[in-house]
Amino acid sequence: MNKTLLEKPVTTNGMSNVELKKIFQKNAIIEYLYHLGPTSNPDIAKLTKMSSPTITKLLQELIDLGIIKDMGIGESIGGRKPNLYGINPNARYIIGIDIDCRMVKLGVFNLDNEAVSEIITYFGNVKDKNEMFSDLFRRLDEILAKANLDKSLFLGIGVSIPGLINSKTGQTYMDVRINGKSIVELFEEHYQLPTIIDSDSRVMAIGEQAFGFAKNKKDVLCLNICDGVGLGMILNGIVYRGKSGLAGEFGHINVVKDGNLCTCGKYGCLETVASGGAIIEQAQQGIKKGQESLIKELVNGDLEEIHVADVIEAVNKGDLFAIEIINKLGNFLGEALASLVHIFNPEMIIVGGKVALAEDYLINPIQNTLNKYTISHIKKDTEVVTSLLQEKVKLLGSVAMVMNQVFDEDFEDMKFL
Repeated sequence: MNKTLLEKPVTTNGMSNVELKKIFQKNAIIEYLYHLGPTSNPDIAKLTKMSSPTITKLLQELIDLGIIKDMGIGESIGGRKPNLYGINPNARYIIGIDIDCRMVKLGVFNLDNEAVSEIITYFGNVKDKNEMFSDLFRRLDEILAKANLDKSLFLGIGVSIPGLINSKTGQTYMDVRINGKSIVELFEEHYQLPTIIDSDSRVMAIGEQAFGFAKNKKDVLCLNICDGVGLGMILNGIVYRGKSGLAGEFGHINVVKDGNLCTCGKYGCLETVASGGAIIEQAQQGIKKGQESLIKELVNGDLEEIHVADVIEAVNKGDLFAIEIINKLGNFLGEALASLVHIFNPEMIIVGGKVALAEDYLINPIQNTLNKYTISHIKKDTEVVTSLLQEKVKLLGSVAMVMNQVFDEDFEDMKFL
């Protein structure tokens, strides 16, 4: 939470210092209630360092605006039972969008981070830019029409997308421009709402920090394994972006000397041997060479239709060939992660993405390889888990990304007041 919200220098917009100060005070109350849930007047006063009479007056004004609700009497923890106040969950809404290499997820969420619309998931090819975005807008328009929510109550749109994304500028290096417009420009023009975009791996880290295993943790590495391999890093409690906002390209470290050509143009990248694309390629090649596997049955013999989900399903049904593929992938990941464990000494590594649905079949070889290649005194403090949020993490992360900007005093486009 923003500890300096009340200390921001008052400026601009023709408001008096008193008016601006009141807005900052109200935003501080909203932020604390959003993060902490129902809270009493005395506790809000302690957190914000405002007087109880000031809190009482501001709470009533926020109640009149429909942003805060009087939640009634809470449980006593010794002495008089406190009156609790909380966020009105339907005071504002956020649009969350998760664009994967092959799938798109869309939904509208309230301030309880609950869906207030239908959540749709569909196949969408990010490589076909024009078709993908026109289809996305059509589907999102339908969702918004069915939800029939007051547009003035929307805070903004959060978009998670794969590839090189400069999170500081919103610039994408995937050449995703349609009629000369960036993704942010496309969304803002179509919906007249502020839009935030970031790489899917960082959005995963944001989601895990807000709602998953990384909550209240300081140093966590979030490994995102989909078609490629990405890394979201939480260092000292902050999602790390690097100087150019491009940190986390873990999939493009070299792990195989004179290895296969990667999509980045280099050879032997981790992504060539330990990604969703690598899994599919290994499954196809093995079956073509005569390897017996349930995977072939799952795609009715059409090897071009093999998806990561088919390999994972075969793994969880005990298919030895599929297990061998995931075991090999886990070993490569463990070797690469060993260096990061030595450098960052993380308290947790969270493995997410489609491949993480293999659960222990993936985690065990990662653990075993880490045990082999890392100093035990460093490794013993690092827990390796699969994501609690699983395939919802980036959609929820896109919502958390918007809320983070709402409470960022330097970001003026998304505000409650």
